[in-house]
Amino acid sequence: MDQKEPGCGIRWRCLAAASVLILVALVIPLIIFAVKANSEACRDGLRAQEECSNTTRLLQRQLTRSQDNLAQAEAQASTCNRTVVTLQDSLEKKVSQIQEKQALIQEQEAQIKEQEAQIKEQEAQIKEQKAHIQEQQVRIQKLEGEVEEFEQKLKKLRTAEEASITSKQNSAGSMAVSSLLVLAVPLFLLF
Repeated sequence: MDQKEPGCGIRWRCLAAASVLILVALVIPLIIFAVKANSEACRDGLRAQEECSNTTRLLQRQLTRSQDNLAQAEAQASTCNRTVVTLQDSLEKKVSQIQEKQALIQEQEAQIKEQEAQIKEQEAQIKEQKAHIQEQQVRIQKLEGEVEEFEQKLKKLRTAEEASITSKQNSAGSMAVSSLLVLAVPLFLLF
């Protein structure tokens, strides 16, 4: 066992040399990569990549803020839309109420015009009645004047009649006295 096999040492050496070669083959590209990685262009690339990452994060934050702002704006727009709908409904109700009031006003104006026409008609009737009353008053005054004249004439007639009755009575009394005297004188003469 102390003896080595003649081909074993060479194999071992070949294997060791192959392993060294493989290691060198792997280490050389690693060194080249490390050198390149540390080179100025690579550092610039890394800086650019970091800047891009930073810019991307900044843009993502800005995008998030913009999306939040958009969501707030959409919520406000939704609120505004609901407010607009509410205001439109309220406006439509007000317009409807105004139209109803205008219709009522027009109806009342028509009634007022009708009442004004009735008032004018009544005023005309009142004027006619006043004119008729004035005519009646004038007629009454004339009739009162005529009645007064008739009363004066009647009074005169009564006075004249009374005078005539008195004078008739006086003349009848005188006649009676004269008749009595005429009778009494012969009687007196007879005695």
